Amino acid sequence: MAAVTLLTKDIQVLKSRIGIDVDQTPRNLAFCNYTILEDRVFVVLDTLNDERFNEHPYTKNDPFIRFYAGAPLTYLTDVHLGAFCLLDSNPRADFSRGDMAELTDYADQAVQIMVEQLVQND
Repeated sequence: MAAVTLLTKDIQVLKSRIGIDVDQTPRNLAFCNYTILEDRVFVVLDTLNDERFNEHPYTKNDPFIRFYAGAPLTYLTDVHLGAFCLLDSNPRADFSRGDMAELTDYADQAVQIMVEQLVQND
């Protein structure tokens, strides 16, 4: 599963997604809340081994998330709008530095596209 998310005060909006049926979730359930706290990729190799997520409704119920990796969508220098994230129903043993760099590149490209669309619509 993959998604580009934007976080509002109360909801997480999935602006683009594959393998995920919903287009928004309550923000308090968003894994991306953790992603936007820092300027680097946030990775949980196995949600069942992480106390923040082992009892989470999306871990225990559909879509049964066991792996999460998210890169913040950073606008300007320090504004985190949401995340470009990968999710899987299977845990992973590793998410390499190369994987993190690639995910960060995708997040940067997503922000570029959003900014270009805003400029074109002005």
